[in-house]
Amino acid sequence: MKSTGQWNANALFTTVCAFILVAALFFLICPTPHSSAKSATSSSEIGLIGSTLKAAEEMDAYLQAGNLEQGSEAFGLIKKWWTANKKTVKQNSLDMSLEIDRQIASLSLAFLNKDVKQAAGEAGALQFSLRNYADGAYTDNDGKQRMTLSAYVMKLRQAGDLMAKQAWPEALSEVKMLQRQWLSVEGDIVSQSQSVYNHAERDLVLLDGYLSSSDKREQAQPIVERMITSLTPLIDAQYSWWDAALIPLREGIEGLLVVGTLLMYARKSNSRPAKRWVIGGTTAGAALCVTVGFAVAFLLSSSAFGRNNSLINGWTGVFASVLLLYVSYWLHRNSDVKRWNRFLESKSTQALTGGKMVSLALLAFFAIVREGLETVIFLIGMVGKMPASELAAGIAAGFGILGVCAFIMIKAGARLPVRPVFLVSSVIVFYLCFKFMGSGIHSLQMAGVLPSTVQEYLPEHVSISLYPSWYSTLPQLLFLLTGIAVVVLQSLVSKRANKKMMA
Repeated sequence: MKSTGQWNANALFTTVCAFILVAALFFLICPTPHSSAKSATSSSEIGLIGSTLKAAEEMDAYLQAGNLEQGSEAFGLIKKWWTANKKTVKQNSLDMSLEIDRQIASLSLAFLNKDVKQAAGEAGALQFSLRNYADGAYTDNDGKQRMTLSAYVMKLRQAGDLMAKQAWPEALSEVKMLQRQWLSVEGDIVSQSQSVYNHAERDLVLLDGYLSSSDKREQAQPIVERMITSLTPLIDAQYSWWDAALIPLREGIEGLLVVGTLLMYARKSNSRPAKRWVIGGTTAGAALCVTVGFAVAFLLSSSAFGRNNSLINGWTGVFASVLLLYVSYWLHRNSDVKRWNRFLESKSTQALTGGKMVSLALLAFFAIVREGLETVIFLIGMVGKMPASELAAGIAAGFGILGVCAFIMIKAGARLPVRPVFLVSSVIVFYLCFKFMGSGIHSLQMAGVLPSTVQEYLPEHVSISLYPSWYSTLPQLLFLLTGIAVVVLQSLVSKRANKKMMA
């Protein structure tokens, strides 16, 4: 019979191998683009759609004001353009054609039912799709993501020009569009430089915050120039299989630390059901990431998925952070060998209740989704940048190295004493708790759920997700104070207990 340590490592290794095979198959069957594909919608097409974009903006404004009749007139101009150009759009991108067609049909029904609220919601979605088409922020019929990094930098320059002219509302609108289109190019950036990616994502929120505040607008233009300077050298970058391998390594290591810590905890508790729950949560998270990858690649454009990706990353980061705070406390509390032995003696293999095992599965699920979803979306962005076989080899190499790291981590953790394992694990988990909360709040600001406020006097350190906003800094500060209070309190309790024993 296999030992629990062997079962533990083999189960995780099997899960990682399955994920590698599914991911590699997914990227192999993704259509490979022709090298001659255009990088963006041609200037003649943009000219044709320009008046339609203006009509879409007017329609949205009328409907937001509750003016259904004038909104309907503007919608008539859009429908007229669509009737004349639907075939051309379909030739460029079937997915984009279906997306716009669906939105126009929904708007027609809303106007027919005189439903202003529904019409206003659909108008915003249609305006976004039309803008994406004009900017080339969609995947064409060859599988090529036509919003290139070069086009994105050009749009940043346009936003900077609007700031120079002090056209603040237009500049803010352009920045919000750039936030939503960020998903179209972030794979190009993160594969070349994690630092540039982190700082560019932060700067997008800073731009929104500065432009939204009337007394800070002048500070926005240096930010956009900084983004242009950092992104421009990456425009003509060449990609190799190692770039594809680095993405799962960079994004997956934190998820691996969470899952590995949970498995070591379950191993030390001698609870096989707990291990199964952790592996089950990990597998479910990986399956969801691959499923979302398929949906984005074959059903949606990546830019259309952008806000949803930020929402998912935001909420999973916040939920995982709260759960990790408790796990960190529990590990630190039970790092005392005597307490741990009493814990095992009192509850043995039934130490983990059904509710706690479900929480372990949820934590593993959120950790994998938080890191895995970005990994899948980044890799989708690399489709067409290199041969499919080379991309699949890079993916397999990246996840393979993660699997080896997981195997070593679990084996080593099973052999080490309880106290050092739990103390080190509690520090690592608390760090991830701190970081997930900051990055989660930041993603919610990117999605527009929370205001993008900026306070220059707050500390900033992007690598640990410390941003100059009270929305993210305040909960992180509360977590830090809670952690310090717990350590001090437990130290005092331990000293009192030792004094009683010596008395």
